[in-house]
Amino acid sequence: MVRSWLAATIFTLAVAGSVHAEDAEVVGRLPPPTIIKLNPADGCYRYSGDAVEFTGRFKAGSYIGVTMNTLDPNGLPSPPNREERIPAADAPEFQTEASGFWFGPLPQSKDYVVSFIPRAAFGSSAVVYICGRTTPPR
Repeated sequence: MVRSWLAATIFTLAVAGSVHAEDAEVVGRLPPPTIIKLNPADGCYRYSGDAVEFTGRFKAGSYIGVTMNTLDPNGLPSPPNREERIPAADAPEFQTEASGFWFGPLPQSKDYVVSFIPRAAFGSSAVVYICGRTTPPR
């Protein structure tokens, strides 16, 4: 009985893995994450291009602020009400009146990932600012 349950579980995982791999081929692969280092002078990382995932080390208790402007075909920022992507992070979202999107306070010191959704908008360039701070944004 245990063997048949184990065999069924392995088969299910194998099928799920192959479906996932097929989906990845159809949708396309994401480029590897961009590793970021915050500028010590102002605590921010600036990027312009088409990257969709950023990884950086942040300390426990800190906050991550993210702003992004998608660039139109002429290289000009799209108006805020026409923004194509929204940042997401593997950290708690922090609600504030401060501009941009905020995550924190971070539960532990580790590498955190910031990415953008929806995926359909990937491929268009954007200007991205990722900032870290140790006090809550106001």
